[in-house]
Amino acid sequence: MSLETIVSHQQEGIAARLRGLGHDSNPFLARELLPQATGEPAEEWRSKAEAWLFGWLIENAWRQDDP
Repeated sequence: MSLETIVSHQQEGIAARLRGLGHDSNPFLARELLPQATGEPAEEWRSKAEAWLFGWLIENAWRQDDP
C-alpha cells in the first residue's frame, strides 16, 4: 500500500473524529469490507483499518487536550 493511501485513510479517521463519530465507526470494520467478504489479503485490510484508527486516535488525543 502506498504512503498516499495510508495518509488518506488516516485523514478519513481524523475527519470521522471531527464529526463526533466513535472509533467503532471505522468503515473497515463493516462486514462487507472484511477480508472474508472481499477476498482482500488480511494484512492489506489490517493496514487500512489501522491507518484509519490511527488518524482517529491522533485527533481524539488532540481534542482531549482542549480546555
